[in-house]
Amino acid sequence: MFDSCIHFQKNSFNYIEKISKKLSLNKINYALAMYDSEKKITDRIKFKKNCEKFNNLIPVAFLRNSKNIKSEINNIVKLKYKFIKIHPRILRKSLSDVKFYTKVFNELKKTNLVIMWCTFDGWEDQPSESNQINVIAGLIKIAKKNKILLMHGGGPNILKYYEKFRFINRVFLDLSYTLVHYYGTSVEKDITFLAKKFDKRIVIGCDYPTINLKKYLSIVKNLSKKAKLNKIKKENIFHNNLYRIFNS
Repeated sequence: MFDSCIHFQKNSFNYIEKISKKLSLNKINYALAMYDSEKKITDRIKFKKNCEKFNNLIPVAFLRNSKNIKSEINNIVKLKYKFIKIHPRILRKSLSDVKFYTKVFNELKKTNLVIMWCTFDGWEDQPSESNQINVIAGLIKIAKKNKILLMHGGGPNILKYYEKFRFINRVFLDLSYTLVHYYGTSVEKDITFLAKKFDKRIVIGCDYPTINLKKYLSIVKNLSKKAKLNKIKKENIFHNNLYRIFNS
């Protein structure tokens, strides 16, 4: 299994080793790894070096500095990261600030970075006033060559995201958090539908430690049964799609 979303709360070798072993024990062969408390370039460098000591961890860099976008992205490329995560809430940048995000994507289009975008609309202090799916659609048009992982797949709006982007082959829907959080709701049926019809463009992850790993793996197994997935579809969703993105 290739997990799209593992969060690390510490940047120490011992802590990272512990999580790496836990993933291996649960047959997660690879995982995209994010250090949530990254604040400085030195944090980014240390985290990447630590992850590289373990075969199953692939580090992801956050875009943190909203003031010097070009320098920030150049540093991520220089450090040979393959993935960058754009998280509007962490950046504290409203989606209505189209000028800012346009600038970000104009820099990203010069790179081969895989862009991971958090699709959740909920903000801690106030609701988002923007139609996020349309904002994303405009930004994707800018970075015409970059692969895009829409993290959490738009949550309860996952079918809208599917319909909006299903003909753009470089855009993938990620099911991390959403798969578990909305289990037992109508969204579960939406995910089952996508697993059957859209298996080449879906990736999964647990959003650990927010989501319990055992619960996540149990739900993944149940999804496979309910959707009656054949071997090829299971391998695409659980491993191959992310593996191809990583090696592209």
